[in-house]
Parts: sequence; C-alpha cells; structure tokens
Amino acid sequence: MPTISRAVTASTGWPRLPRPERKALILTAATSAFAIGGYTATSMADISRAAGVSHLIVYTHFDSKENLYDAVLRSARENLERALTPPGSIGKFGPTTATVLSAARAGEDAFRVLWWHAPREPAFSYHADAARNRLEAASREALGPIEHVAWAARATISYVVQAVLVWVENGDEKLDHRFVMATEAALKAGVRSWSKSG
Repeated sequence: MPTISRAVTASTGWPRLPRPERKALILTAATSAFAIGGYTATSMADISRAAGVSHLIVYTHFDSKENLYDAVLRSARENLERALTPPGSIGKFGPTTATVLSAARAGEDAFRVLWWHAPREPAFSYHADAARNRLEAASREALGPIEHVAWAARATISYVVQAVLVWVENGDEKLDHRFVMATEAALKAGVRSWSKSG
C-alpha cells in the first residue's frame, strides 16, 4: 500500500504521490471495482472514485479502460506464475490447493477478475484460458498415464480453482490450512476413483 504524502496539490486537494505509487493506487482501486462488476459494468468514473482521483489522472496512467483491465488480468497471471515457482508447488495431481490459494491470497480481487469475470468476457477470456491451460498442463504431467488424463486434469483444476474462489469469498483466512487439507483429501479420493481400471 503506497504511503501517502502530506503534501497536496493546490488545485485538487489530492495527495501528491510519486508516479509509480499513484499508478499502483489506481490499479488497486480498479482491481477492486472490476472484481465487483467485471469489465462492462465498471466505468472509468467508478475507478476514479474508488481511487480518489480525477478521470484525467486515471487516463494519465492508463489510456483506456481496456488497458487497465488488461493490467489487472496480467497481474493475476503473474501472481499465479510466482505461486507455481517454489519447490513443492506441483503435487501428485498437479498444482496443489495451497499453490492456487497462494496465488489468490497474493491478490484476491485480481484472482476473482481472472477466474470469475474474464471467462465470461470474449475480449479477455484468453487470459483465463491461458491460466487454465497452464494449470491443466502441469496437472496432466503430474497425473501421468491414467485413463482419461485430459479429462481428469481439467476436472482437477476446475475443482481446485472453484474451491479456492468460494473459500476466498466465504472462508476464514486463519483456517486456510484446514481448507487446504480438506480439499486435497477430496481431490485424492477423486483421482483414486478416476484412475481405477475397468
């Protein structure tokens, strides 16, 4: 969170911030606004109000709502890539629940935009598709030569992502470890059932 200087501009009364901090503040406010309404239902006026700045300042940093939305989605995908980097992020069935939850906790509103809104928005669904394909590829590799591996990988990732979305929305962060354990146990039982032959 940027530290706000006490100095304010004479004309607007808004705090003076270095350009990178102002841009980060706008991006954070936009992410929260987009997480509620998605692309179409969120206006630049909504974003400028959320950020506490004028339309002009928003456009100084992001020349269109499309570019701002794209920046939100790219940040969510970067959070996911960072979560997939550490050793242990990929388990026996693919990216672990803890891995996906880590990506969500790194930016909960951005995670909602990526997995809830973007898949329903044709102009931006490629972001969600790329994220899903990344997770499914890791899951297929981890699952190995089981029957219907492509389906199993897709089902696994769908389950984990949806579970994390609902948990972030309704769960208690203090109980994240219990959520992870319960979700992984259910996942293990499901994969065991899928992999049975005959």
